[in-house]
This record gives sequence, structure tokens and C-alpha cells, in this order.
Amino acid sequence: MGRIWDGFLRGVDAFGGWIIAHNKLLLKIGVWAVGLITVPLLGLFILPSFLALIAPPLDLKQDLYALNRPVAFTFLDAKGAVVGRRGASVGDRLSLSEMPVYLPAAFIAMEDRRFYDHHGVDPRGILRAMAANLRARHTVAGGSTITEQTAKILFTNQERTFTRRLKTEMDAAVLEKSLSKKQILELYLNRIYLGSAAYGVDGAARVYFGKSARELTLGEAAMLATLTRAPSVFSPRRDLAAAQQRADVVLATMVETGAITTAEAKDAHDHPAKVIDRAAVDARNYYLDAARDEALRLASSNGQRPLSGDMTVHTTLEPKLQETARKTARDVIASKQAVKANVHEAAVVVMKPDGAVVAMIGGTDYTESTFNRAIQAHRQPGSAFKPFVYLAALESGLTPWETREDQPVWINGWAPTNFGGRSYGTITLADAMAHSVNTIAVQVAQEVGIDAVVEAAKRCGITSKLVPNASLALGTSEVTPLELTSAYAVFASGGLKVTPFLVTEVDGADGRILYQRKTREPERVVASHVNRDLTAMLFGVVSHGTGFSANLYDREAAGKTGTTQDYHDAWFVGFTADYVTGVWVGNDDSAPMKGVTGGTLPATIWKTVMKAAEKDLPARGLDRSPPEEAIDEDQLLSSGTGGLSADDEAAINNTPHLEQQEQRQEKKKNPVGGFLNWLFGSDDEKPPKNASPPGENGQ
Repeated sequence: MGRIWDGFLRGVDAFGGWIIAHNKLLLKIGVWAVGLITVPLLGLFILPSFLALIAPPLDLKQDLYALNRPVAFTFLDAKGAVVGRRGASVGDRLSLSEMPVYLPAAFIAMEDRRFYDHHGVDPRGILRAMAANLRARHTVAGGSTITEQTAKILFTNQERTFTRRLKTEMDAAVLEKSLSKKQILELYLNRIYLGSAAYGVDGAARVYFGKSARELTLGEAAMLATLTRAPSVFSPRRDLAAAQQRADVVLATMVETGAITTAEAKDAHDHPAKVIDRAAVDARNYYLDAARDEALRLASSNGQRPLSGDMTVHTTLEPKLQETARKTARDVIASKQAVKANVHEAAVVVMKPDGAVVAMIGGTDYTESTFNRAIQAHRQPGSAFKPFVYLAALESGLTPWETREDQPVWINGWAPTNFGGRSYGTITLADAMAHSVNTIAVQVAQEVGIDAVVEAAKRCGITSKLVPNASLALGTSEVTPLELTSAYAVFASGGLKVTPFLVTEVDGADGRILYQRKTREPERVVASHVNRDLTAMLFGVVSHGTGFSANLYDREAAGKTGTTQDYHDAWFVGFTADYVTGVWVGNDDSAPMKGVTGGTLPATIWKTVMKAAEKDLPARGLDRSPPEEAIDEDQLLSSGTGGLSADDEAAINNTPHLEQQEQRQEKKKNPVGGFLNWLFGSDDEKPPKNASPPGENGQ
């Protein structure tokens, strides 16, 4: 034992001797160590003063509230009321005096407790953040001041580099040198990104709580203050309970800083913030997305984006009708009938006969899919395309009351059949349209020529590619719901050209008008007497044909059903004297539905939407030919144009397919039978209520 102790003492002596021999080296190491710690710390505390001396003044002519921020679109409805915001949701620019005192206090408590005590860079905050990160062994705090965050928002990107950090600190010094603390805090609170495209506390308050930041409760203010660091991750829409717990942390911090009392924090905890249901608001986004794109296009010059700055967009939107369309489409698609029939999506377009789109639903849930089926989905229209076949036929000289024989058709090995395999014998063209008889439609298309059908559809506004084959008569070329609805608007307008539009005016942030829609003299694309005949035929579809379930009863309506082969798509497109509405239902992957025709779910949606649209409007009849009215061929030939208006004559003279009007010959008619079938329909043709009507396109 003694030997061990002696050995230990000798070791201590040797170590002491080494220290004495190398004391100069140790002293140098100590000095360097102290220097490595002290010099950066001194520099850290001196840096704010140094930056303040060399920082250039800020250019106050620029709009700091819009600088380096996405364009904010404010949308007004048809009556001028604000209905939404796209791009950057910015809300109102609020001063501190317009906010509840606890709102800026919440952000100061969480982001920069010494905001009023530093000069842009807070050395204490940086050290405190470093200590917290060391304890946690990962980054849990940043140490950036509100001034630095504001500088980052205004002047730099979000990359994490040493160079970017130095630039941010310089920019912070610029802000501190040129603006007061109050101005910096106001700028920060109006510019900070808080998720869901919301910039600033007022924009976020409207997005999450459906109110202005002026009206926020303490709990709501605390919840907004939790969103500064990871707005997407911490969004209350992802996990409301977790967001409420984070808000409690903010409340506790505010108590620590003396911003609120313990009693106030407890009351806010007992009444936690709740986010609003955005289903109706999000549904508008289908419309607002399309309106934003249209506004940018219209306000652009030579294909370039317009001048930077926020825009106010005046639209044709009717919010109540938009909400009706949203709710109706959602409820019908969620119904037991739709679920059983394997139907998952719908699109609705409502417009006025002049092309003003007043409602647009691009799907049943915008939060699940922003794909706008109303304008982006190309689907086969089925029998909803047949009006263009009969338009070409009427323009070639046929009349609605002429008859054709329902007989087998063979075209290069293709043999179209009628829905349910039904046979109609001898039938008028009007009844063939009403009951969607496929064989007659194909016969007529062959008789007038497929090219004439294509030309008629294009003239009415169909812009998608139409393949000129025999099956086109049954709607095998794809179109969008907006296209088809606007094409039917030509019929509703009396034969005038219709271009759909959502935007009437675009104003810049400085009040300048960047675009204003001008009313132009409408161009006639269908002769008025032809349009009256076609409207009469479409009226028959609703009064006693495949679209009977869409009958409004208290006012006249016209339209057409459409169902594609194997039930991939189902449509109803129709109009009154006031509105034109197109409805499509189906599946995004084109999976077949189970027995869904245009006269079922689409007609149900159409009828509900149109009843809401027509509410409180006086009933007006359609401009259509009466059932018994047949054009007097002899009188037409003897008078040249048959007493047509100047517009009709111009349409005939300028449209090649109408030249055949002057060469009409007597056609076979069945006036008595045609009239009775037209007015009442035969017993076996009139579909029972709530039943799948006959005559749908099964090809």
C-alpha cells in the first residue's frame, strides 16, 4: 500500500514540474481561448452600433406593404361586394391603433421580447437562442428580431447562409435607421406570412376565423402568433387541438412578459379559438382561380404580366347561386343513390345568355382537389351534342316536324343502337330529339354531312377538336363543361355569338383601370327562325322527353340530356330565358357509373340550381316556334328570304351552310301525328317521374 501511495506522489510531483516548465504555453492557450470567446461577443454587441453608422437610408417611395410579395387579388361580385381574395390574402392594412392591444403583444412575446430595447440586432437574443439550441442539441430557436424578420420578408430570400445573415442584419439596420419602432411593427404584422396564402394578421384572421383582425379575441390572437415559424405544419386546419395547446404556450409567455394577467390567460384558455368552415369559401376558389387567370390575361400587355402591384377584379359572380350550386352538387354526389351508382365528381357552370358566368363549381371538394373540371376536364358529351346535329339539319332546310324512320344503321361496320334497344318507328325530328333517338341522329348527320355538323358546333363556340366521323353525332369527341354550356347559350340568346366571361374590370393598386369590358354589337351566328325551331325541339326534351325530370313547371325551359357509352359521363345542359346551366357528373378516372343517365343525377342538380336562379324572377317564355307552326315553303321560296330580318339575311349570306335555304323543296310531313306527339308524347314515351327516361345515348 505504501508503495502505491509513493508512486502517486511522485506522479503528482512530475505533473507539477511539467506545468511549471510549460506555463508560458498554457498561458498562451488560455489567452487564445478567452480571445476566441470574448472577441466575437464584443463584436456581437458592437455590431448593431456599427451597422447603424454605415447603413444607407431606406427608399420610402416604394410600397413596403407590397414589396417582394405575390400579387394580391381582391374579387368583387356582380354587385360590387368583396367575395374573396386569391394570390396573397392580405386583408386590410391595419395600424397598431386598429388592432386589439394583445395582438401585437402576442407576437412580441413569442418573437422578440426586447423589440423596443434593441437597434435591429439583439445580441442577448442570439446568445439565448444559442443556449437553447445547445441544450436541445438541435435548432429550437432562431434569435432573429422582429426587425430582422421584417427585413428578410422585404429584401431577402429564405435561404440559410452566412452571407444572407449578414445582409439581413444590414437591412435590419436600414429599417431601424429610417422607420420608427411603431412603423416597423406595423409593417411586420401586415406582412408576416401565416399560412394558407395569408399575409398579415388581417388576412390570416379572415382566412382562419372569418373576421377582421380588429375583432380577434385573445385566444385567436395567440393562435396566430404560433404560426410564424412553421405556418403549414402548425396550421389549425391540420390539427386544431394541437394549435390550441400551442396557443396556451403563447398565453403563458404573455403572462411572463406582463402583457396580460393570469385571469385573462385563463379566460382565453377556457374559450379557445376555433377555425371557420371554409367549404363554401373554398368552393368559390374554383371560380376565383379562373377569374384570376382571366384577369391576368386581360390586364396583360403583349403577353407580358401587368405592372406589379395588387389588383381589384370585378367579376360576374352571384354568391348565393354559387353556394346553391356547391351545396347541391355536394349533396347529390354524397347521396345514397350516387354512392350506390359509383359517382364521385360533378361540375356545374351557370351563366347568363350573354356569356356572363355567374357560378362555377369545378368539383365537390376544393380542399381535396383544385382541378377545375368545369374548364379543364375534357369529357364526351354523348347525346348532349345532338343539338348541333339538328342545328345543321335545320340550316340545311329540314324542319322539326319532318319524319324519319327509326331503322338499323350500318356505317363501315358500326351499327348504333338506341338506349335500351328501343325502336320508335316513324318519328318526327322533334320527337327524335326529345327522346334522344340515336339512329335518327346518325341518319340526319349523314344526310347533312358531318362537316356541316362540325361547322355548326364550332360556330356555336365549341373549341375542342372534333373528329369528323359518323359517331360524332352521338357526342364521341370530348369537350369541357364550360364549352358546352356557352354553346347552348347561343340558343338561349336567340342565335347570337356568346363568349363566356367572368371579369368585367381590373383595377390596379393605384386606382388605374387596367382592363374594362366593352359592350359590343352581338354577332348573329344562327338565323333567328332556325334558332326558334331548335329551341322548340329542346323544349320538347324537357316537356315530355328524356329531360322531363328537369321540368320547372312554372316556367319554360329547354335542354338536352347526355349519357356516354357504359355510363362514363352523364350531362344535362339547359336554359331558361334568364340563365344557362350545364351539369356533368362522373369520375376522374372515367370509371363507369351504374345506370346514371343525364336525366337522373345531372337533371336533379340542374333543376335545383335553376329553381334558385329563377327565384323571384318573373316567368318568361322561350323564344320558340309553336308546335303546329311549320314554315310555308312556297312563301319562303317566293319571297327569297321568307321575311327574315336583316340579321338573318346577313347570317344566311355570310354562312355557307345556310345557302341551301334558298333551294328548299317540299318535305314529307305528318302534321297531326307530329303535333300530338310533340304536345303530349305517346303513353310509352313519356317517362315516369324519378325513372330513367328512355332514349339516352348508349353509344
